[in-house]
Amino acid sequence: MKVQDLMTQNPVCVGPEETLERAAEILLEKRYGGLPVVDGEGRLLGLLQVEDLLPRPENIPFSDVEAWQLFGEWVDEGVLEEIYRRYQKTPVEAAMQREIPRVHPETPLGEALRILVTTGVRHLPVVDGEGRVVGIITRSDFLKFFLRRA
Repeated sequence: MKVQDLMTQNPVCVGPEETLERAAEILLEKRYGGLPVVDGEGRLLGLLQVEDLLPRPENIPFSDVEAWQLFGEWVDEGVLEEIYRRYQKTPVEAAMQREIPRVHPETPLGEALRILVTTGVRHLPVVDGEGRVVGIITRSDFLKFFLRRA
């Protein structure tokens, strides 16, 4: 089987200039865990996953101390209102992952599963020969596939 047999076709995508607030609304409305980020021609630029919208602990340079970082800036974990203000004005391109794996519709399913299992990406964009997003395949797609086969 090929990726095209399991992928979701024509997934919802966002542009790099869209605000994180709008992207988060889409993620919640659609119950998605990630969105491909595309240019005006639909070519893949990156991927925004729910995890990219949350602060994460990082080591402070030249120190053993960890602090929270969000969109490349240090934040106080006690100031959640500030995070929302940042969502309102920060573009998706500031938080998206740029170096992400991708597959083509003709990629064997086993190869797509290997990529999903061995990388931190849980949403694998499917692109055509010109890099335009034509689908997406996720870990959940494989779980559904396995359960249907049982």
